[in-house]
Amino acid sequence: MGFRFLEHKLSLIVFPILFFLHSYNSIQRERVYKFFVLGLLAASICLILNASLQSFLIEKNNLIFQPNILQGKGFLESILYGGNRFFGKHFSIFHQTVYFALYLTIGISILLFRPSLFAKQLRVNFILILTFILFLVSNKASFLCIPVILGFWIFSRKLKLFNKWIGLVGLLLFFTLFALINPRVRESVKTVAETNIGLQKNARYGFATRLLSWDAALSLIKEKPILGYGFSNVQTHLNERYRKKKYIFPLKEEYNAHNLWLQSWLENGVLSIIILVVVFVTLFKKSASSSLLLCITTVFLINSMFEGIFNRFSGISFFSFVFCLIITWPKIGASNNEV
Repeated sequence: MGFRFLEHKLSLIVFPILFFLHSYNSIQRERVYKFFVLGLLAASICLILNASLQSFLIEKNNLIFQPNILQGKGFLESILYGGNRFFGKHFSIFHQTVYFALYLTIGISILLFRPSLFAKQLRVNFILILTFILFLVSNKASFLCIPVILGFWIFSRKLKLFNKWIGLVGLLLFFTLFALINPRVRESVKTVAETNIGLQKNARYGFATRLLSWDAALSLIKEKPILGYGFSNVQTHLNERYRKKKYIFPLKEEYNAHNLWLQSWLENGVLSIIILVVVFVTLFKKSASSSLLLCITTVFLINSMFEGIFNRFSGISFFSFVFCLIITWPKIGASNNEV
């Protein structure tokens, strides 16, 4: 399996040891939240600066702003097809978009449920900044997570039930509009509507390629559901299935199953699904007394449906840390800092 396997999976050992050797008190935990948010803001500033610097060109002694990367494409087209420095993978230079979007959604959760970390006006500004960066990162799973996070927040407020439901409906309408303003989300919705969620063998972007990965993964699972194929053999089998089904782009990019549950089942069989269920049930039980931790667990569950979180260091290291943070949380009821 090699060093790459150890690099990815070692976090599952290191973080439990750190939390076992040191009992982090509530003040230290709050400090972790605060500096996590500040880190996201620092990263966001770096991303904007990088995209801006990369977009300004000097041609014939003239300063030109050219954020498009794809030749012959207009501004909106460059966004749709992943060729703009201010959107998607070209914008998110530190992490793959799905993981940076995961960090951003959890950062927004911290700002909502830990109001004492920053002054009110500063906190509102930080939420707006991270939401704007999330829009630029353009990961679709995050557009599902944000309404869920705000729904948790609304129902945790001391409001009348009717007002909570009004707020929830307004929230859904707002984020539907917010998502549809994003050209890449709008294009994905259009594609799904036109194909009735059918399989497009030549698909190259977004949700359509995930459908191909899921279809290939499910067809492999049906053939070997109990034991799976082993960590080091899964990608070879997936590539062969892509080739057999003529899924051109997933084969070219060597996509994994793009789903934690399917990927785990492929690697280690039905036992891994049982373990995953136990892990998430444990997380939900431990986080039940904290709205913030419950929100974070839900965000991870949503993301697990669209990405094999344990296949990249950005995912497995963060999940390992958050798991240890939640599992060692004392059962003392909801924090006074929560709203």
